[in-house]
Amino acid sequence: MLAAGASAIGAVTLITARLGSSARAKKLPAAVAHAQEAQAPAAAIVLIPRGQWGAEPPQVSAGGRGEHGLYDPATNPDGWLVYDQPLEDVLEMVIIHHSALPLSDGPREIQQLHLEERGFADIGYQFLINETGQIYEGRALDVRGAHTLSFNYGTIGICLIGNFEEIEPTSAQIVTLDTLLTDLLARFPRITRLAGHNDLNPGATLCPGGNLKPLLPAIAAAHGLSYGVG
Repeated sequence: MLAAGASAIGAVTLITARLGSSARAKKLPAAVAHAQEAQAPAAAIVLIPRGQWGAEPPQVSAGGRGEHGLYDPATNPDGWLVYDQPLEDVLEMVIIHHSALPLSDGPREIQQLHLEERGFADIGYQFLINETGQIYEGRALDVRGAHTLSFNYGTIGICLIGNFEEIEPTSAQIVTLDTLLTDLLARFPRITRLAGHNDLNPGATLCPGGNLKPLLPAIAAAHGLSYGVG
């Protein structure tokens, strides 16, 4: 997954984004602003590609049903949908999740959960961020996600690894999220909104967790994004 604004370095992708002015930093949660100020003017995050974390290929076949089959608006509307328009024209919102799992359960374990228990054809999120701020490539950006009921088309699902009903997200996770958002907004200018999972599916989930969700309005504001349900 390599797009404008990213450069290949060996088997990984390097995303570099300016952290922004002090005025922008003041809009972020205090711990995040302080962590940013301690960094160099430009922060870089290395995207670990699917092959490096041991991802299985998407389980899609011509005769499959649901996500395991190809999209057809009449016969298989929930099928594996590869966008047929430029992503700059499709992607409009970022949705934040937590994994609701122990920190030790990384992208490989999350993919297995999605394949074996939820019946998805692949991991549902496009990006995942662990407690050290490491970012992992999930589902391809040019494929409809499987992370938020009724809001998968044209959205990017970002999962912060951990159960934020029980623990706090780390500053490293939030700083990486901020840097990733800067990169995504530069590449996909139609993105105008950020939401937590349960903003869009209220009553159905606690995701992204009570310790992460309160941070999201300030993060959205710092990037000039609307927050929550449009």
